[in-house]
Amino acid sequence: MNNTFTDSRIRPELQEGLKKIHFTEPTKVQEKVIPAMLSKVNVVVQAATGSGKTHSYLVPVFNDIDENSNYVQAIITAPSRELADQLYQVAKSLRKASGLNISIEHLAGGTDRERQLEKIQNKKPQLIIATPGRLLDFVEKKVFPVDLVKDFIIDEADMTLDMGFLADIDKVAAKLPKDVLFAAFSATIPVKLSNFLRKYMAHPDEIVIDNPAIIAPTIKNDLLDVGSKDKKNVLYKLLTMGQPYLALVFANTKQKVDELTHFLQDQGLKVAKIHGGITERERKRTLRQVEQGQYQYVVASDLAARGLDIDGVSLVINYEVPRDLEFVIHRIGRTGRNGLSGHAITLIREEEMNRIEELEKMGVHFDFVEIKNGELVPRKHYRSRDNRQAKGRKLDTKIVGYVKKEKRKRKPGYKKKIKRAIQEDNRQKRKIEQRHEIRRAKRQRKRRREPKCKIVCGNV
Repeated sequence: MNNTFTDSRIRPELQEGLKKIHFTEPTKVQEKVIPAMLSKVNVVVQAATGSGKTHSYLVPVFNDIDENSNYVQAIITAPSRELADQLYQVAKSLRKASGLNISIEHLAGGTDRERQLEKIQNKKPQLIIATPGRLLDFVEKKVFPVDLVKDFIIDEADMTLDMGFLADIDKVAAKLPKDVLFAAFSATIPVKLSNFLRKYMAHPDEIVIDNPAIIAPTIKNDLLDVGSKDKKNVLYKLLTMGQPYLALVFANTKQKVDELTHFLQDQGLKVAKIHGGITERERKRTLRQVEQGQYQYVVASDLAARGLDIDGVSLVINYEVPRDLEFVIHRIGRTGRNGLSGHAITLIREEEMNRIEELEKMGVHFDFVEIKNGELVPRKHYRSRDNRQAKGRKLDTKIVGYVKKEKRKRKPGYKKKIKRAIQEDNRQKRKIEQRHEIRRAKRQRKRRREPKCKIVCGNV
Protein backbone atom coordinates (compact mmCIF):
# COMPACT_ATOMS: atom_id res chain seq x y z
CA MET A 1 0.00 0.00 0.00
CA ASN A 2 1.32 3.49 -0.89
CA ASN A 3 2.35 5.72 2.00
CA THR A 4 0.64 9.13 1.86
CA PHE A 5 3.90 10.89 2.81
CA THR A 6 5.66 9.42 -0.25
CA ASP A 7 2.94 10.46 -2.72
CA SER A 8 4.75 11.45 -5.93
CA ARG A 9 2.85 14.76 -5.99
CA ILE A 10 4.59 15.86 -2.74
CA ARG A 11 7.83 17.75 -3.30
CA PRO A 12 10.98 15.73 -2.44
CA GLU A 13 12.09 18.41 0.07
CA LEU A 14 8.80 18.02 1.96
CA GLN A 15 9.10 14.24 1.96
CA GLU A 16 12.61 14.53 3.42
CA GLY A 17 11.40 17.09 5.97
CA LEU A 18 8.65 14.78 7.19
CA LYS A 19 11.21 12.02 7.69
CA LYS A 20 13.44 14.37 9.71
CA ILE A 21 10.61 15.17 12.13
CA HIS A 22 9.82 11.42 12.35
CA PHE A 23 6.60 11.47 10.32
CA THR A 24 6.80 8.04 8.72
CA GLU A 25 3.34 6.53 9.23
CA PRO A 26 0.39 8.85 8.45
CA THR A 27 -2.55 9.04 10.83
CA LYS A 28 -6.08 8.35 9.57
CA VAL A 29 -6.82 12.03 9.00
CA GLN A 30 -3.54 12.53 7.11
CA GLU A 31 -4.25 9.48 4.93
CA LYS A 32 -7.54 10.99 3.77
CA VAL A 33 -6.94 14.75 3.78
CA ILE A 34 -3.53 15.03 2.10
CA PRO A 35 -4.50 13.20 -1.15
CA ALA A 36 -7.81 15.15 -1.34
CA MET A 37 -6.13 18.54 -0.96
CA LEU A 38 -3.35 17.59 -3.38
CA SER A 39 -6.16 16.85 -5.86
CA LYS A 40 -7.60 20.36 -5.23
CA VAL A 41 -10.75 19.04 -3.56
CA ASN A 42 -12.46 21.19 -0.90
CA VAL A 43 -12.68 19.34 2.41
CA VAL A 44 -14.70 19.56 5.63
CA VAL A 45 -12.90 17.48 8.22
CA GLN A 46 -14.32 16.33 11.52
CA ALA A 47 -11.47 15.02 13.65
CA ALA A 48 -10.57 14.97 17.31
CA THR A 49 -7.76 17.00 18.89
CA GLY A 50 -4.46 15.13 18.63
CA SER A 51 -5.45 13.26 15.46
CA GLY A 52 -2.66 14.83 13.36
CA LYS A 53 -4.86 17.26 11.43
CA THR A 54 -2.33 20.15 11.50
CA HIS A 55 0.16 18.36 9.24
CA SER A 56 -2.70 17.01 7.12
CA TYR A 57 -3.24 20.55 5.77
CA LEU A 58 0.29 21.97 6.22
CA VAL A 59 1.79 19.40 3.81
CA PRO A 60 -0.51 20.27 0.84
CA VAL A 61 -0.31 24.01 1.66
CA PHE A 62 3.52 23.96 1.67
CA ASN A 63 3.44 21.85 -1.48
CA ASP A 64 1.30 24.49 -3.21
CA ILE A 65 3.45 27.54 -2.41
CA ASP A 66 5.70 28.94 -5.11
CA GLU A 67 8.84 30.13 -3.28
CA ASN A 68 9.70 32.53 -6.12
CA SER A 69 6.40 34.44 -5.95
CA ASN A 70 6.38 37.08 -3.19
CA TYR A 71 2.70 37.45 -2.40
CA VAL A 72 0.20 35.80 -0.01
CA GLN A 73 -0.63 32.37 -1.46
CA ALA A 74 -2.18 30.64 1.57
CA ILE A 75 -4.04 31.69 4.71
CA ILE A 76 -4.66 29.58 7.83
CA THR A 77 -7.02 30.94 10.50
CA ALA A 78 -7.24 29.92 14.16
CA PRO A 79 -9.76 31.36 16.65
CA SER A 80 -7.29 32.27 19.42
CA ARG A 81 -3.82 33.79 19.49
CA GLU A 82 -2.56 30.73 21.40
CA LEU A 83 -3.73 28.40 18.66
CA ALA A 84 -2.37 30.70 15.94
CA ASP A 85 1.00 30.83 17.67
CA GLN A 86 0.99 27.04 18.09
CA LEU A 87 0.31 26.56 14.36
CA TYR A 88 3.03 29.11 13.53
CA GLN A 89 5.60 27.12 15.55
CA VAL A 90 4.59 23.83 13.87
CA ALA A 91 4.77 25.46 10.42
CA LYS A 92 8.24 26.88 11.15
CA SER A 93 9.40 23.45 12.31
CA LEU A 94 8.23 21.79 9.06
CA ARG A 95 9.78 24.59 7.00
CA LYS A 96 13.14 24.19 8.76
CA ALA A 97 13.13 20.38 8.38
CA SER A 98 12.27 20.67 4.69
CA GLY A 99 14.75 23.47 3.95
CA LEU A 100 12.05 25.36 2.03
CA ASN A 101 12.38 29.11 1.58
CA ILE A 102 8.77 29.92 2.49
CA SER A 103 8.01 33.26 4.15
CA ILE A 104 5.50 32.76 7.00
CA GLU A 105 3.88 35.52 9.04
CA HIS A 106 1.87 35.24 12.25
CA LEU A 107 -0.89 37.80 12.84
CA ALA A 108 -2.84 37.88 16.10
CA GLY A 109 -4.99 40.30 18.04
CA GLY A 110 -3.64 41.47 21.39
CA THR A 111 -0.13 41.94 19.96
CA ASP A 112 1.67 44.99 18.53
CA ARG A 113 -0.24 45.90 15.36
CA GLU A 114 2.34 48.39 14.07
CA ARG A 115 5.14 45.86 14.42
CA GLN A 116 3.12 43.30 12.49
CA LEU A 117 2.45 45.86 9.75
CA GLU A 118 6.16 46.59 9.48
CA LYS A 119 7.04 42.88 9.28
CA ILE A 120 4.54 42.23 6.48
CA GLN A 121 5.78 45.18 4.43
CA ASN A 122 9.40 44.03 4.82
CA LYS A 123 9.00 40.24 4.49
CA LYS A 124 6.27 39.87 1.85
CA PRO A 125 4.82 36.67 3.41
CA GLN A 126 3.62 33.77 1.27
CA LEU A 127 1.76 32.04 4.12
CA ILE A 128 -0.32 33.93 6.71
CA ILE A 129 -1.37 32.26 9.99
CA ALA A 130 -3.83 34.56 11.74
CA THR A 131 -6.69 35.10 14.15
CA PRO A 132 -9.92 36.16 12.35
CA GLY A 133 -10.12 39.71 13.76
CA ARG A 134 -6.56 40.75 12.92
CA LEU A 135 -6.79 39.04 9.51
CA LEU A 136 -9.96 40.97 8.62
CA ASP A 137 -8.40 44.21 9.86
CA PHE A 138 -5.38 43.82 7.55
CA VAL A 139 -7.42 42.58 4.59
CA GLU A 140 -9.88 45.49 4.81
CA LYS A 141 -6.99 47.98 5.12
CA LYS A 142 -5.43 46.30 2.03
CA VAL A 143 -2.16 45.66 3.87
CA PHE A 144 -1.71 42.67 1.55
CA PRO A 145 -3.75 41.47 -1.45
CA VAL A 146 -5.78 38.24 -1.20
CA ASP A 147 -6.88 37.97 -4.84
CA LEU A 148 -4.13 35.39 -5.58
CA VAL A 149 -4.63 33.18 -2.51
CA LYS A 150 -4.68 29.50 -3.50
CA ASP A 151 -5.47 27.81 -0.15
CA PHE A 152 -7.73 29.02 2.68
CA ILE A 153 -7.80 26.86 5.84
CA ILE A 154 -10.18 27.35 8.78
CA ASP A 155 -8.82 25.45 11.79
CA GLU A 156 -10.97 24.77 14.89
CA ALA A 157 -14.03 25.93 12.92
CA ASP A 158 -16.53 25.09 15.68
CA MET A 159 -14.52 27.12 18.20
CA THR A 160 -14.43 29.98 15.64
CA LEU A 161 -18.22 29.81 15.59
CA ASP A 162 -18.50 29.61 19.41
CA MET A 163 -16.26 32.65 19.87
CA GLY A 164 -18.29 34.74 17.40
CA PHE A 165 -15.61 35.05 14.69
CA LEU A 166 -17.51 33.43 11.81
CA ALA A 167 -18.66 36.85 10.54
CA ASP A 168 -15.01 37.97 10.24
CA ILE A 169 -14.12 34.79 8.33
CA ASP A 170 -17.13 35.41 6.07
CA LYS A 171 -15.96 38.92 5.15
CA VAL A 172 -12.44 37.68 4.33
CA ALA A 173 -13.70 34.63 2.37
CA ALA A 174 -15.90 36.89 0.22
CA LYS A 175 -12.76 38.67 -1.06
CA LEU A 176 -10.92 35.47 -2.08
CA PRO A 177 -10.74 34.22 -5.69
CA LYS A 178 -13.50 31.85 -6.83
CA ASP A 179 -11.11 28.95 -7.43
CA VAL A 180 -9.50 29.06 -3.96
CA LEU A 181 -9.18 25.69 -2.21
CA PHE A 182 -11.24 25.72 1.01
CA ALA A 183 -10.61 23.38 3.93
CA ALA A 184 -12.31 23.45 7.34
CA PHE A 185 -11.20 21.40 10.35
CA SER A 186 -13.41 20.94 13.38
CA ALA A 187 -14.06 18.65 16.32
CA THR A 188 -17.81 18.96 15.69
CA ILE A 189 -19.91 20.33 12.82
CA PRO A 190 -22.92 22.23 14.26
CA VAL A 191 -25.77 23.13 11.85
CA LYS A 192 -24.87 26.83 11.80
CA LEU A 193 -21.29 25.99 10.84
CA SER A 194 -22.43 23.50 8.20
CA ASN A 195 -24.66 26.17 6.59
CA PHE A 196 -21.78 28.65 6.52
CA LEU A 197 -19.37 26.18 4.92
CA ARG A 198 -21.94 25.27 2.27
CA LYS A 199 -21.90 28.92 1.17
CA TYR A 200 -18.28 28.55 0.01
CA MET A 201 -18.05 24.83 -0.74
CA ALA A 202 -20.63 23.35 -3.10
CA HIS A 203 -19.64 19.67 -2.90
CA PRO A 204 -16.82 19.28 -0.37
CA ASP A 205 -15.26 15.97 0.52
CA GLU A 206 -16.66 15.34 4.03
CA ILE A 207 -14.10 13.42 6.05
CA VAL A 208 -15.06 12.13 9.49
CA ILE A 209 -12.32 10.51 11.58
CA ASP A 210 -13.92 8.54 14.43
CA ASN A 211 -16.22 10.12 17.00
CA PRO A 212 -14.60 13.16 18.61
CA ALA A 213 -16.90 12.82 21.59
CA ILE A 214 -15.35 9.53 22.69
CA ILE A 215 -12.63 9.81 25.33
CA ALA A 216 -9.31 8.17 24.41
CA PRO A 217 -8.90 4.66 25.89
CA THR A 218 -5.62 5.78 27.52
CA ILE A 219 -7.59 8.10 29.86
CA LYS A 220 -9.14 6.97 33.13
CA ASN A 221 -12.21 9.22 33.29
CA ASP A 222 -13.69 9.55 36.81
CA LEU A 223 -16.72 11.32 38.22
CA LEU A 224 -16.70 12.48 41.84
CA ASP A 225 -19.80 13.75 43.63
CA VAL A 226 -18.53 16.24 46.24
CA GLY A 227 -21.84 16.16 48.11
CA SER A 228 -21.88 18.60 51.04
CA LYS A 229 -18.08 18.73 51.31
CA ASP A 230 -16.13 21.93 50.73
CA LYS A 231 -15.33 21.73 47.00
CA LYS A 232 -12.01 23.58 47.24
CA ASN A 233 -10.77 21.22 49.95
CA VAL A 234 -11.75 18.25 47.76
CA LEU A 235 -9.75 19.80 44.91
CA TYR A 236 -6.69 20.28 47.15
CA LYS A 237 -6.94 16.67 48.36
CA LEU A 238 -7.10 15.34 44.78
CA LEU A 239 -4.11 17.40 43.68
CA THR A 240 -1.94 16.24 46.56
CA MET A 241 -3.01 12.57 46.80
CA GLY A 242 -0.89 11.09 44.02
CA GLN A 243 1.65 13.81 43.16
CA PRO A 244 0.75 14.23 39.46
CA TYR A 245 3.51 15.06 36.98
CA LEU A 246 1.45 18.03 35.75
CA ALA A 247 -2.13 18.75 36.80
CA LEU A 248 -4.48 21.00 34.84
CA VAL A 249 -7.55 22.34 36.69
CA PHE A 250 -10.38 23.84 34.63
CA ALA A 251 -12.84 26.47 35.83
CA ASN A 252 -15.54 28.30 33.85
CA THR A 253 -14.60 31.94 34.47
CA LYS A 254 -11.53 34.14 34.91
CA GLN A 255 -12.78 35.06 38.39
CA LYS A 256 -13.01 31.41 39.44
CA VAL A 257 -9.53 30.70 38.00
CA ASP A 258 -8.14 33.58 40.11
CA GLU A 259 -10.03 32.37 43.19
CA LEU A 260 -8.79 28.77 42.92
CA THR A 261 -5.23 29.89 42.19
CA HIS A 262 -5.16 32.04 45.36
CA PHE A 263 -6.71 29.24 47.42
CA LEU A 264 -4.19 26.61 46.27
CA GLN A 265 -1.29 29.04 46.71
CA ASP A 266 -2.49 29.66 50.28
CA GLN A 267 -2.23 25.90 50.85
CA GLY A 268 1.45 26.04 49.86
CA LEU A 269 1.20 24.80 46.25
CA LYS A 270 3.12 26.49 43.45
CA VAL A 271 0.34 27.21 40.96
CA ALA A 272 0.28 28.90 37.54
CA LYS A 273 -2.86 30.38 36.03
CA ILE A 274 -3.87 30.86 32.40
CA HIS A 275 -6.94 32.76 31.22
CA GLY A 276 -7.95 35.49 28.77
CA GLY A 277 -7.46 38.25 31.33
CA ILE A 278 -3.68 38.01 31.63
CA THR A 279 -1.33 39.80 29.24
CA GLU A 280 0.24 38.11 26.24
CA ARG A 281 3.72 38.53 27.72
CA GLU A 282 2.65 37.05 31.07
CA ARG A 283 0.93 34.14 29.31
CA LYS A 284 4.01 33.27 27.24
CA ARG A 285 6.24 33.50 30.31
CA THR A 286 3.90 31.23 32.30
CA LEU A 287 3.77 28.65 29.49
CA ARG A 288 7.55 28.67 29.20
CA GLN A 289 7.86 28.10 32.95
CA VAL A 290 5.30 25.25 32.80
CA GLU A 291 7.23 23.62 29.95
CA GLN A 292 10.47 23.96 31.97
CA GLY A 293 8.84 22.10 34.88
CA GLN A 294 8.69 25.08 37.24
CA TYR A 295 5.00 24.43 37.95
CA GLN A 296 3.26 21.19 38.84
CA TYR A 297 -0.23 22.73 38.92
CA VAL A 298 -2.00 24.96 36.37
CA VAL A 299 -5.47 26.46 36.79
CA ALA A 300 -7.04 27.50 33.47
CA SER A 301 -10.17 28.68 31.75
CA ASP A 302 -11.58 26.93 28.66
CA LEU A 303 -9.25 28.96 26.49
CA ALA A 304 -6.55 26.45 27.44
CA ALA A 305 -8.76 23.47 26.55
CA ARG A 306 -8.71 24.36 22.86
CA GLY A 307 -6.03 27.00 22.56
CA LEU A 308 -2.99 25.51 24.22
CA ASP A 309 -1.02 22.31 23.80
CA ILE A 310 0.70 21.67 27.13
CA ASP A 311 2.84 18.54 27.08
CA GLY A 312 2.99 16.08 29.95
CA VAL A 313 -0.44 16.69 31.51
CA SER A 314 -1.05 13.60 33.67
CA LEU A 315 -4.17 14.82 35.51
CA VAL A 316 -7.11 16.98 34.43
CA ILE A 317 -9.69 18.14 36.97
CA ASN A 318 -12.96 19.72 35.86
CA TYR A 319 -13.68 21.85 38.92
CA GLU A 320 -16.89 23.00 37.22
CA VAL A 321 -18.96 21.53 34.40
CA PRO A 322 -18.91 24.08 31.55
CA ARG A 323 -22.07 25.49 29.99
CA ASP A 324 -21.04 24.07 26.61
CA LEU A 325 -20.72 20.36 27.35
CA GLU A 326 -18.40 19.76 24.39
CA PHE A 327 -15.72 21.67 26.31
CA VAL A 328 -15.64 18.77 28.79
CA ILE A 329 -14.37 16.55 25.97
CA HIS A 330 -11.71 19.07 24.94
CA ARG A 331 -10.63 19.54 28.56
CA ILE A 332 -10.29 15.81 29.17
CA GLY A 333 -8.41 15.51 25.86
CA ARG A 334 -5.52 17.54 27.34
CA THR A 335 -4.29 14.37 29.07
CA GLY A 336 -3.62 10.85 27.74
CA ARG A 337 -2.06 12.21 24.55
CA ASN A 338 0.36 10.46 22.19
CA GLY A 339 -0.50 7.05 23.63
CA LEU A 340 0.45 8.00 27.21
CA SER A 341 -1.90 7.23 30.10
CA GLY A 342 -3.88 10.06 31.66
CA HIS A 343 -6.41 10.66 34.41
CA ALA A 344 -9.41 13.02 34.37
CA ILE A 345 -11.74 13.78 37.29
CA THR A 346 -14.96 15.77 37.01
CA LEU A 347 -16.38 17.24 40.22
CA ILE A 348 -20.16 17.49 40.40
CA ARG A 349 -23.02 18.00 42.81
CA GLU A 350 -26.26 16.05 42.74
CA GLU A 351 -28.19 18.77 40.87
CA GLU A 352 -25.70 18.58 37.95
CA MET A 353 -26.26 14.90 37.24
CA ASN A 354 -28.65 15.67 34.38
CA ARG A 355 -25.71 17.32 32.57
CA ILE A 356 -23.61 14.21 33.13
CA GLU A 357 -26.42 12.17 31.57
CA GLU A 358 -26.18 14.42 28.49
CA LEU A 359 -22.45 13.75 28.28
CA GLU A 360 -23.08 10.03 28.56
CA LYS A 361 -25.51 10.28 25.63
CA MET A 362 -22.72 11.97 23.65
CA GLY A 363 -20.58 8.87 24.24
CA VAL A 364 -18.53 9.92 27.26
CA HIS A 365 -18.11 7.11 29.78
CA PHE A 366 -17.47 7.94 33.46
CA ASP A 367 -16.35 5.72 36.33
CA PHE A 368 -17.98 6.79 39.60
CA VAL A 369 -15.52 7.18 42.45
CA GLU A 370 -15.22 8.52 45.99
CA ILE A 371 -12.33 9.40 48.30
CA LYS A 372 -11.66 6.85 51.07
CA ASN A 373 -8.57 6.74 53.27
CA GLY A 374 -6.70 9.14 51.02
CA GLU A 375 -7.37 7.38 47.72
CA LEU A 376 -9.97 7.18 44.98
CA VAL A 377 -12.07 4.03 45.11
CA PRO A 378 -15.03 2.88 42.98
CA ARG A 379 -18.47 3.63 44.34
CA LYS A 380 -21.92 2.39 43.45
CA HIS A 381 -22.95 3.54 40.00
CA TYR A 382 -25.75 6.06 39.63
CA ARG A 383 -27.49 4.00 36.98
CA SER A 384 -30.76 3.82 38.94
CA ARG A 385 -31.81 7.39 38.11
CA ASP A 386 -35.16 7.21 39.91
CA ASN A 387 -33.60 5.92 43.12
CA ARG A 388 -30.92 8.58 42.92
CA GLN A 389 -33.46 11.36 42.60
CA ALA A 390 -35.50 9.96 45.49
CA LYS A 391 -32.44 9.74 47.78
CA GLY A 392 -30.72 12.90 46.57
CA ARG A 393 -33.61 15.33 46.96
CA LYS A 394 -34.92 15.33 50.49
CA LEU A 395 -37.98 17.50 50.11
CA ASP A 396 -39.77 19.13 53.00
CA THR A 397 -42.82 17.22 54.22
CA LYS A 398 -45.12 19.93 52.82
CA ILE A 399 -43.62 19.50 49.34
CA VAL A 400 -43.76 15.70 49.61
CA GLY A 401 -47.49 16.16 50.22
CA TYR A 402 -47.78 18.30 47.09
CA VAL A 403 -46.02 15.66 45.01
CA LYS A 404 -48.25 12.85 46.31
CA LYS A 405 -51.37 14.86 45.55
CA GLU A 406 -50.13 15.59 42.04
CA LYS A 407 -51.05 12.03 41.02
CA ARG A 408 -54.71 12.87 41.51
CA LYS A 409 -56.69 14.99 39.06
CA ARG A 410 -56.29 18.63 40.06
CA LYS A 411 -57.29 22.10 38.94
CA PRO A 412 -55.16 23.81 36.26
CA GLY A 413 -52.03 25.43 37.69
CA TYR A 414 -51.54 22.87 40.44
CA LYS A 415 -48.37 21.45 38.81
CA LYS A 416 -46.94 24.97 38.57
CA LYS A 417 -47.62 25.42 42.26
CA ILE A 418 -45.62 22.25 43.04
CA LYS A 419 -42.82 23.36 40.76
CA ARG A 420 -42.63 26.78 42.44
CA ALA A 421 -42.59 25.19 45.87
CA ILE A 422 -39.72 22.88 44.91
CA GLN A 423 -37.79 25.79 43.40
CA GLU A 424 -38.28 27.83 46.58
CA ASP A 425 -37.15 24.88 48.66
CA ASN A 426 -33.98 24.55 46.55
CA ARG A 427 -33.32 28.28 46.87
CA GLN A 428 -33.55 28.09 50.65
CA LYS A 429 -31.14 25.13 50.70
CA ARG A 430 -28.66 27.02 48.52
CA LYS A 431 -28.81 29.98 50.92
CA ILE A 432 -28.09 27.68 53.86
CA GLU A 433 -25.18 26.12 51.98
CA GLN A 434 -23.77 29.59 51.19
CA ARG A 435 -24.00 30.52 54.89
CA HIS A 436 -22.10 27.34 55.78
CA GLU A 437 -19.39 28.23 53.28
CA ILE A 438 -19.05 31.76 54.72
CA ARG A 439 -18.76 30.33 58.24
CA ARG A 440 -16.16 27.78 57.10
CA ALA A 441 -14.14 30.57 55.47
CA LYS A 442 -14.31 32.66 58.69
CA ARG A 443 -13.13 29.69 60.75
CA GLN A 444 -10.21 29.12 58.37
CA ARG A 445 -9.19 32.78 58.55
CA LYS A 446 -9.41 32.65 62.33
CA ARG A 447 -7.22 29.50 62.45
CA ARG A 448 -4.60 31.20 60.26
CA ARG A 449 -4.45 34.18 62.66
CA GLU A 450 -4.25 32.14 65.88
CA PRO A 451 -0.57 30.97 65.65
CA LYS A 452 0.58 34.58 65.07
CA CYS A 453 -1.26 35.62 68.21
CA LYS A 454 0.45 32.91 70.27
CA ILE A 455 3.91 34.02 69.13
CA VAL A 456 3.20 37.65 70.05
CA CYS A 457 1.80 36.63 73.43
CA GLY A 458 4.84 34.43 74.06
CA ASN A 459 7.22 37.30 73.34
CA VAL A 460 5.35 39.54 75.78
